[in-house]
Amino acid sequence: MFCDNFDIYIAGAVLSVFIATGFSTLDLNAYFVSATFLGMFIGTIGAGVVADWLGRRVTFQWNLAIFGLASLAGAAAPNMEWVIFLRFLCGIGLGAEIVLGYGTIAEFVPPQKRGRWVSMLSMISSTGLLASTLLSWALIPIFGWRIMFIIPGVGALFILWMRKALPESPRWLEVKGRTDEANRVVTSIEDELRAEHGELRAPEPRMPVPAESIWQKARTRSASTHW
Repeated sequence: MFCDNFDIYIAGAVLSVFIATGFSTLDLNAYFVSATFLGMFIGTIGAGVVADWLGRRVTFQWNLAIFGLASLAGAAAPNMEWVIFLRFLCGIGLGAEIVLGYGTIAEFVPPQKRGRWVSMLSMISSTGLLASTLLSWALIPIFGWRIMFIIPGVGALFILWMRKALPESPRWLEVKGRTDEANRVVTSIEDELRAEHGELRAPEPRMPVPAESIWQKARTRSASTHW
């Protein structure tokens, strides 16, 4: 998520360099920005569908591969037209990361601590703006604008390598009827915790929550009463 925000906010720095060096025009700069957010729009919608179909882990890996490779290819682009096209592909990965990042952490963290962890994820993600601003100021005068595409691209591929150890969401496995696989994931997490903290307390029983629509009348009445 940090690399995601870092890459989004480099636009302000590189677009001005594009104009100053004659690499681009104002019209092409507008296409660059539009291509980024069009890709993010498609990635945001598509990530949820694909993640429900193929799983969180596989979708996580694909979105990082698209984001990282497109960013590195953008650093080697010969003209602005190629930069715009590759930026569109990069945007697909960026948009998918937002959905998958928050969705996955919500499925692994218990409800009592979920707000804290999601807030922490948001804080780390937001520091990408500060990092991209400082590095743009320090590195572009020395290495040129291409370095700002190389940094998040390399970072994304490094995280892709790290994510080989990411387990599949047991919640998704259970929904898909793959109960044995879900049990193996949960058991491996419990075994790791036992090795660090000793025997675990028995989990508190919770009644299953039926699937509901956010548009149903019962939820609307409940929300109105609460407020």
